[in-house]
Amino acid sequence: MILVGALAGAVGAQAPTQTADQTQPQPGGSAAGPVLTVNQAVDHIIAREHDENAVIRRYSPIVETYIQEIHTDKKGDSEITGDDYALGRLKDSKGVSESSFLPPETGNRILKSLLIYRPILRIFSFELQPSGFANPVFVDSNNFDLQHYQFEFVGRQFLGEVRCLVFNVGHRRHTGAKGLFEGRIWVEDQGYHIVRFNGDYTSHSDFLFHFDSWRENLQPGLWLPVYVYSEESDLRKYGVPHLGFKAQTRLWGYVRK
Repeated sequence: MILVGALAGAVGAQAPTQTADQTQPQPGGSAAGPVLTVNQAVDHIIAREHDENAVIRRYSPIVETYIQEIHTDKKGDSEITGDDYALGRLKDSKGVSESSFLPPETGNRILKSLLIYRPILRIFSFELQPSGFANPVFVDSNNFDLQHYQFEFVGRQFLGEVRCLVFNVGHRRHTGAKGLFEGRIWVEDQGYHIVRFNGDYTSHSDFLFHFDSWRENLQPGLWLPVYVYSEESDLRKYGVPHLGFKAQTRLWGYVRK
């Protein structure tokens, strides 16, 4: 990649000097020099996201998910056929999982109203687990590196008062990894924390739907997930045509594990 003048002007002088292959910067750490190329910026983003993954795993926030199930007829008219609610505390042992605060019959009744439309769907074992909607707290918790991903610098954009660098992120083919991210990331231009990312994951993932995930600066140098919006208008690829959902997941109450 070549020198990008616009990127240099956007980033400023507060950039960590380490790359993804060196000692990773600590959250909130100071920076030592300007970033002048896309390659340098990507190195810092990857290193910072590795730090962020480690930090997020230290916490166990409350996670609340509200889901609306939607049926669309052949004319294109949609109606809400039911909704579901889940409340629990997030834990991250083997992937993202959730310890529910609700009785099992409440927390597990996902898309029950949709199955009324197509009882045969039960043979597909199609089910949306509440904890699945919290999966996008990570861009990629295992393989976020240049061996698995390629980055395209799009430009600059403000998210509220946060000045961001914007990148399209695509996964590299034939890596053998499952559930890789495909979409766009917004990175604040001082500490290189990813503050927003939207898109979806590739096949063989536990969460294959479109999502928009947001983080907030809850403490100096500490950005944590607070909101995920998920949507799928047609679940045809799961054998459930004309059925879809919209969901909001909110995270708060971050406590140390």
